[in-house]
Amino acid sequence: MAVNLRDKGVNPVYFILCLLMLALWVNVSAIRAGHKTLVMFLPFFAGLTAFLFQSLCDKKPILWLYSKSYPYRKLKAYGWISSFLMFEFILVWGMHTGQISFNGWDPVIINVLLAGAIIHYHLFVRMKISLRFLFLGIFVPLAATGLTLGLGSYFKVLTFVLPGDKIGNIVFTNSMYWVIVSIFFQAVCEEPAFRGYLMQKFLYKTEAHAIIISSVCYALWRTSFSLFDGNGMDEIIILFIGNFITGSIFAVLFLKSRNLLAPIICHGIVNGIWRSFFAFENNPGIGQYIEFVSPKAIFQFTILWYACLLIGLLLLLSIPRKKIFT
Repeated sequence: MAVNLRDKGVNPVYFILCLLMLALWVNVSAIRAGHKTLVMFLPFFAGLTAFLFQSLCDKKPILWLYSKSYPYRKLKAYGWISSFLMFEFILVWGMHTGQISFNGWDPVIINVLLAGAIIHYHLFVRMKISLRFLFLGIFVPLAATGLTLGLGSYFKVLTFVLPGDKIGNIVFTNSMYWVIVSIFFQAVCEEPAFRGYLMQKFLYKTEAHAIIISSVCYALWRTSFSLFDGNGMDEIIILFIGNFITGSIFAVLFLKSRNLLAPIICHGIVNGIWRSFFAFENNPGIGQYIEFVSPKAIFQFTILWYACLLIGLLLLLSIPRKKIFT
């Protein structure tokens, strides 16, 4: 018998209002305080809000945020091993490069990442998933990266440079570090909130409603991070459209894979690569291999990036999912 994802439950409008008011409060508080430390925890606040709504308001297991269509598998040792090694890599490389210390808010971030590693284990080993869409969750952002760089060079938005000897290994390791950090981060932050909780609230109507509404709310949420950064209206509009596209990609992956692991990994790769594009020189990323021809070229590059991700979204929509029975 097929498992029905639709579950109306508590009115999701309360959840949406709570998230938007939280984003506004954190941004205003950060501006008044003169620093943006609190803003970096906004994604975690989103996940925490979803956990509270799921457990206190809906009175349902938190794991239901991650999957509703598959039974548990038998525990397997390689799940612990893979999660442990990835978490250890984050700690070792982060401390080696100075990106992680045990001062300030870093211990809190490390605990968030540890929680993400534990959830990653449960999703990777204990819950079945469509390998087809897990592969697509990895392929789409990687293909969009290559296509964006190629189109950027073709349209004279950027040029490729050779920064220095042996920087390739550092760039690759840094990029892997940011991707894994983002994967663990998303396991307890925005994905449980927008795809795990909010999206499933709208599935009692249609899947199209769920994708569109959850993606619009996600775009509003992400765009709020830039309202106080001095961005122009054209940049805010592009960021909103771009975040709607990425939110739709994550939503489609969740619907078709019936497991939050695929959008978590895709989200992590998207965020990690974007960080690598604009990494600082002391922690080099892909950005050390490219040089923008003008300040305006960064804006054009952003448009190309989201356009290539839109192609990935269309690809995902065109691929049928398998019928799932439990």
